[in-house]
Amino acid sequence: MEEYKCEVLIIGAGPAGLSAGVYCGRAGRETIILKGKEPSALEQAKEVRNYLGFEDIEGPKLLEEFMEHAKSHKNIRIIRGDVISLMVGMGANMISTRTSNITADALVIATGGGKRKEQIKGEDTLIGYGVSYCALCDGPLYREKIVFLYGSDEEVLEDALVLKQMGCIVNIISDKPNSEFPPKVNEVKENGIDVHDKMKIIEITSDQQGIIDKIICKNVDSEELQEFELDCLFILSHMPSNTMFKKAGVELDERGNIKVNADQETNVKGVYAAGDVTGGLFQVAFAVAEGAKAGINVSKYLRSLKKSQ
Repeated sequence: MEEYKCEVLIIGAGPAGLSAGVYCGRAGRETIILKGKEPSALEQAKEVRNYLGFEDIEGPKLLEEFMEHAKSHKNIRIIRGDVISLMVGMGANMISTRTSNITADALVIATGGGKRKEQIKGEDTLIGYGVSYCALCDGPLYREKIVFLYGSDEEVLEDALVLKQMGCIVNIISDKPNSEFPPKVNEVKENGIDVHDKMKIIEITSDQQGIIDKIICKNVDSEELQEFELDCLFILSHMPSNTMFKKAGVELDERGNIKVNADQETNVKGVYAAGDVTGGLFQVAFAVAEGAKAGINVSKYLRSLKKSQ
């Protein structure tokens, strides 16, 4: 696991996050921008015709311009990863991805509106009780125990091999057919890891102690149900949505958007949010403006911290 420390961590590398980064960079703040696997809405836009200064530009090209602007500041570091856990509002904010731990004095959440995240029945209540989003973090807890990884990309296959090396009894389950797996799936199978393809997990159940005991799956072709007993399920097919921030104490509105005041502050001291994650008008101009406000105000907050020390 990589260990990072910074003054400002910005979660999200879309227009709001990069705008906040530019203002933090100009203020001389040591800043990390965390770019997740989920592409921003701008990255998926074919063309943009209403952003001032660009009569007609492709969304990815405009985002590239924003990214290069942020990178021009030497005190900004951009790393890749999705947040899987966080502790905020306790002085130093602690954020973890699958491969890194980040400590930040202040936090800007700019994760975008995103698409609705998959939710498996029973998943939410069993997080920490046999449901995990980080094989590298929690794998050592399940040596000589049965674990399943849910997903089909390169990361799933790499994590499966690592868990096998740790001494876990490893299985992979995915709703995709074997033919759509990366070539590394052959190495996985050669290491004695069972791959159950074309199976969708529909429910996770627990025993009387509230610990995971099995998963109920449905074949995507025949719809036949099948159960698997296990000690841990590593879900790598999707990430928790804004409920993760809610569990950390960040207040959401009735639509699941992060609530902020006029300065982009959340209810948690030192935690700001900007862009589509706060709801409102889903326009690049608004995301950039909110990011700028968050960047300016988080720098003010950091100055106030130093005065009180």
